[in-house]
Amino acid sequence: MTTTKLTAGALAGIVLLVLPGCSAPPKQALIESADEKCRTITQRFAGDLAYGDGIGADDSPRIRERVTLLQDLAGHARKMPKPETGQAELNDWLTKLDTYAAELRKMSGMMESPQVADLLRAMQAGIALESAKEVGQAAKRFGFKDCTKTDNWEHIAS
Repeated sequence: MTTTKLTAGALAGIVLLVLPGCSAPPKQALIESADEKCRTITQRFAGDLAYGDGIGADDSPRIRERVTLLQDLAGHARKMPKPETGQAELNDWLTKLDTYAAELRKMSGMMESPQVADLLRAMQAGIALESAKEVGQAAKRFGFKDCTKTDNWEHIAS
């Protein structure tokens, strides 16, 4: 083997050893990854999963899809390496995200029940709106950017 080939092989080995150390710290990686998912959620909630004029039985499939996206986001964040700081804030955000998804599940069940009065549906929609806002506030405390933009997640066209 020539000296050039040996040097190239050694350099390639060093690069492979150094590259894993160049990745973002766990908290930054989690923020970037979750923010990307939040951008998609925000786009979908304003697009194909948007409510029309009010919320009714025909919105139930949209609500279930919203829950699926939120659960995927929470599961994804939980599988990421633990952040070096801010674990309490992350746990708070995840708890609020779980609560929001649970409120949407309740709302979906109400939409499908003919016995539930419009007033109760409206009250549940208000609870979901407050839960969405709390998710955004908790996301901000952890350091997320796109995951803080929850103001329009429960927007109802009027």
